[in-house]
Amino acid sequence: MIYKRPRHPHTAAVIVFLNGQLLPEEEAKVSVFDRGFLYGDGIFETIRVNNGKPFLLDRHIGRLQHGMGTLHIGERYDFVQLLQHATALIAKNNCKNAVLRIHVTRGAGKRGYSPSGNFEPTVLMSLHEAPSIDPDTARPRKLITATQVLSDHDPMSTVKTTNKLPYILAKREAEVAGADDALLTNREGNVSEATSSNLFWINNSEIITPPLQSGCLSGITRGMVLELAASIGLPTHQLNAVPRDLYTTDGVFLTNSVSEIQTVNSLDGHDLAVSPLIHQLHLAYHEVMAAQ
Repeated sequence: MIYKRPRHPHTAAVIVFLNGQLLPEEEAKVSVFDRGFLYGDGIFETIRVNNGKPFLLDRHIGRLQHGMGTLHIGERYDFVQLLQHATALIAKNNCKNAVLRIHVTRGAGKRGYSPSGNFEPTVLMSLHEAPSIDPDTARPRKLITATQVLSDHDPMSTVKTTNKLPYILAKREAEVAGADDALLTNREGNVSEATSSNLFWINNSEIITPPLQSGCLSGITRGMVLELAASIGLPTHQLNAVPRDLYTTDGVFLTNSVSEIQTVNSLDGHDLAVSPLIHQLHLAYHEVMAAQ
């Protein structure tokens, strides 16, 4: 199985990392019997590279390590070496600003769901174009509430698995409706997260986000925003809410490692207030990124 990205014919070959090797992407081959391809049996991390340095890399690697442990993938994997390979990949591609994706599957094996056997994990790292983000000019986002429902209290919600069908269908639903993204709720009707972002809202200068028990991912940027808010004297809370509760808040925003902090100005056709605290948090986030 060979994956190719379109590029200008005169640009240099893109180098990827695959199972211990740096090689042109045209030479990167993964078995058609890889369990990540067959069953979504894998995990991934998406990391912003700023000025040649992966931002909050240690936290991403920590979550990756947790996920691999939870799924019993590569239990003796050398994460120190993985960090070295990531640094080498960025240098080899001469990347200053990019998105680094680390993709780990259980590897290739016999047919069937059983994970028993002597599997060798497939580890792929690739670099992708990063969006240019300016906190002063970033476009607010329009959301709908998806009909897709997540399971709350799901232990797998702490793992960033490659099985993303509910989010893919929710994203399609948003695009069909002319929205930028979709907000997902859990079986209790409480808001959980967007398709690839954590959710926050603001009430009376208090920064609020759903608890992890709602079914949302423990986002790296989510954690950083909670720390930044506390550092500038803004109270933080993890509370449940239903979508209509967000219609009358002082502001709603999304967070993830690639898009950073995104203001939401519409939900289900309702215009939302935009709090200046969102911009303040985004500027503080950029200060931390620049200081790394």
